Amino acid sequence: MTDAVTRLNGIRLPESWQRLAIPLMIAGLASLGIAAAVSGTSDIHYFLLAYLTSYVFCLSISLGALFFVMVQLLVRAGWSASVRRLAELLAMIIPVWGLLFLPILASLWLGDGLLYDWDGGHAVEHGMITPAKEVYLNVPFFTVRAVIYFAVWSGLAYYFYGMSRQQDEIRDPELTKRRQKWAGPGIMLFSVVTSFAAFDWVMSLAPAWFSTIYGVYLFAGSMLSLFATLIVLVYVLQRQGLLVDAVTVEHYHDLGKFLFGFIFFWTYIAFSQYMLYWYANLPEETIWLDIRTSVNTPRSREVGWWIISIILVVGHFAVPFLGTMSRHVRRAPAVLCGWAAFVLLMHWVDLYWQIMPTYWDLVPETKKSAMPALTDLLCLVGMVSLYLGALLRIAAPAPLVAVGDPRLPEALAFHNI
Repeated sequence: MTDAVTRLNGIRLPESWQRLAIPLMIAGLASLGIAAAVSGTSDIHYFLLAYLTSYVFCLSISLGALFFVMVQLLVRAGWSASVRRLAELLAMIIPVWGLLFLPILASLWLGDGLLYDWDGGHAVEHGMITPAKEVYLNVPFFTVRAVIYFAVWSGLAYYFYGMSRQQDEIRDPELTKRRQKWAGPGIMLFSVVTSFAAFDWVMSLAPAWFSTIYGVYLFAGSMLSLFATLIVLVYVLQRQGLLVDAVTVEHYHDLGKFLFGFIFFWTYIAFSQYMLYWYANLPEETIWLDIRTSVNTPRSREVGWWIISIILVVGHFAVPFLGTMSRHVRRAPAVLCGWAAFVLLMHWVDLYWQIMPTYWDLVPETKKSAMPALTDLLCLVGMVSLYLGALLRIAAPAPLVAVGDPRLPEALAFHNI
């Protein structure tokens, strides 16, 4: 087993992959620039919403990765030691996404409701929010909170990844105990910060609406996207001859079980949020869902948001739930990778469904974007390219397996009962 761990120490990204990091980031920035140019100054609203959609899509993967790392340490999980380094690397992208949040902050400081209704200076006057909400929804306080969110996430990511890399060198099991000690408080801090970030960045797009479960809703999507990403990453790396000894069909089986479980958990949270509003049937509570689900609402009927609602029920729940239910599927890496890629696509559709209807509230009918689909595609390609480039850059100097982890031998010998 010692020889196997020694061999894993040399598993790093191929140099040909490392050289792609800068070109990918340049291509990502160029794609976002083209998207902004396509929208133009006359329809900057659509670009910013499309930017936010793909931004949250990529960030949610890293947030899921950070939570996964802390939970695995807290519960002393052995099976995940051979895949945890990938999650650590994904979490380390969070500081880069802090820089990419600057355009969103800039849109707020420029005012005039470019992205958020409540920052135009007339939010209370036009009944968008109450005076009490204005104490919370204002640009300076929003900015301070965003800085706190990224400071907490980045601090946690640096701490757990830095200790893991240090352990690669000195192989001290005490470092595992130290991380395990701080994983519990880290999870509690993460949960509070992530919930408020969901309220601020997505829910406040509709400032008159509120949902106490919305943070959990975004968290469910984050964890689902993380497990889908891990499956795709492991499969792609193994196709290149990497991680072949570190990750077996047994690990795929467990990752597949988590994917299956969070498909159901996301559905449970989404249905719970919908059912309570449907049952109460209060206008101030149902407006957000009515726009997205009701065939009788002119805006929903005109744009077709109710169709996307049906697509989510079928494509985000029913189809992948049935598709990943079988044990045989979870133990077939190529098939499981296909389902994971499909789930990632549905996660983006879910965020699109949450964020983009705001556009029809912000922009008059006469100024609608001429090429919305192109802007959406360019923003998605741009964000994903930047994400992959940052991942390759961060992963370049590190082994792809946490070779110093004392639980790694357990992971290499892992077998599902």
